Amino acid sequence: MARRTDTRKKMIKTAAALLQRQGYAATGWRQVVAESDTPWGSQSHHFPGGKEELAIEAVAKSGADYERLVHSAFESGDPAGAVKTWTELASQVLEATDWSDGCPIATVVLEQAHESAAIGDACATVFATWGTAIASGLVGVGVEDDRAETLATVVLASIEGALILARAERDRRPLIVIGDELATRLTAEVAAVPPRSG
Repeated sequence: MARRTDTRKKMIKTAAALLQRQGYAATGWRQVVAESDTPWGSQSHHFPGGKEELAIEAVAKSGADYERLVHSAFESGDPAGAVKTWTELASQVLEATDWSDGCPIATVVLEQAHESAAIGDACATVFATWGTAIASGLVGVGVEDDRAETLATVVLASIEGALILARAERDRRPLIVIGDELATRLTAEVAAVPPRSG
């Protein structure tokens, strides 16, 4: 049973990396099997729902891994520092991977959300968890719930957009600019939070 679980996990992990780098259409079963070093036939055994099922599992895994990082950064009590760290690290990863490893799910959502409702829903769920992690961190420093949700959307949409621009331009600048701008905005938002009584 452990071997079956390991095989499935290896295939999901490999697919997650391939989907991030090259998208859904370019990721085939043969490549997933070869790069995960699993036996041919594993795909039909572990993923009877086909490639769509594998993609949904891979998106969920990538999303959960990234959510832990976002949550940890925003629970630090320094949202401005969190966005600066996020954009700086993202820019370093992009540059180090020759501009291929941006957002772990953006390539999939841009390519497949209109083709597969199930994959679109999986991507939407991931973005929602990231937004919740950001908003939770903002609430933790005193920002009102509704305002925190709005700011979380601004942060997430801005960084996602900057990742796309950075990949297109093959330049870290969009991420650094957005990191600086978001940090300035979040610093002002936190400074405006009324002191807690008692």
